[in-house]
Amino acid sequence: MGSSPQRNQRIIEAFHSTRMQPYRQAAHHNDKRALTLYRWHGDLTAAVQTVLGSVEVVLRNAMDRELQVWNGAQPDGSPSWLLNTPATPLKSLSGAKWITANDQAISAQKARQPHHRRHGVSITHDDVLAQTSFSLWRELLPNHVAGAADNTENRGRTRLWGEALINSFPNETDPDGEKTFWRVTHLYGLRNRVSHMEPLLNVDVADHMQEAFDLLRSIDTDVAAWVSGGSQVSAILNRRPDV
Repeated sequence: MGSSPQRNQRIIEAFHSTRMQPYRQAAHHNDKRALTLYRWHGDLTAAVQTVLGSVEVVLRNAMDRELQVWNGAQPDGSPSWLLNTPATPLKSLSGAKWITANDQAISAQKARQPHHRRHGVSITHDDVLAQTSFSLWRELLPNHVAGAADNTENRGRTRLWGEALINSFPNETDPDGEKTFWRVTHLYGLRNRVSHMEPLLNVDVADHMQEAFDLLRSIDTDVAAWVSGGSQVSAILNRRPDV
């Protein structure tokens, strides 16, 4: 099916003119080129989301392993800080997000149909871990935003970093967690943009992907190589439409 000004306008109206405005502006208000750019952008966000999904899973698993060890060694703790109340200061730092993850895991367990392979099985640590949010893992890291250093919460984060979480990133020299905090913070912001389908036209995606691969490399070099080797982001960036 060919294109026409009227058809292109209908498509843009279907996606809404406000959403399409950044693409139309980048395409100098040429609707056909704006739609080409929008389609390319969809490929880009899908490729970025694939990388970020891997980063989130690897990050939470690496941090969780160390938190299980740390929590189990505390006088008021147990190996599973997700199934049982976490030790101080992990309890206050995980806060409502820990409760939400538990509630969601319980809801998912109750919703399992009789034919489900785990129907009737109690929730596990991994069930709750799967329900945790990216924001939780960011909030457990020492906060290096200006002015955040002298509060009780950040002292707790600093303690967790020194006693446990620094071990999640064995391939990085990061004594105070600043490198890791900013990498996770930037990737968390990018993830939110992608999740809400916000334009990446003026975002340095290549720089963010480098941060993603650096973060993975700080955890495990083989994992980083595998994820970066399968990423399509660079190839898609290289074929950005000339509008």
